[in-house]
Amino acid sequence: MSRSDVRRLLLADPRVAARISEILGRRLAALEQRLSDTVFKSVPQRVGETLLPLASQRSLGRAPVVQVTHEQLAALVGTSRETTTKVLGELAARGVVGLGRGRITVLDPDALRAPWPDGSTG
Repeated sequence: MSRSDVRRLLLADPRVAARISEILGRRLAALEQRLSDTVFKSVPQRVGETLLPLASQRSLGRAPVVQVTHEQLAALVGTSRETTTKVLGELAARGVVGLGRGRITVLDPDALRAPWPDGSTG
């Protein structure tokens, strides 16, 4: 759609304009939250907070498996694949997650929220 088409649509129906404003507002708030998380939270915290909602969507009475590569998770978290792999390795060593090719099994969701030895969570 061209700019003039969008403008005409927005002016023609206030419900459309209100809905688009709501969507843009939610997206802006989510982007601000991600930026704030990147600045103020540690990588382990961000990894844990990213895995938890993904895992809860896939939990059917057994340990939830998240189908995501380290590279994809790193992009969601806002860090490098190498750093994400290191954090996941630490989580696996603690028995919090199980690692497989292209998937992460969340074995202990509560531990993703628990403090790490350095005081961060993950």
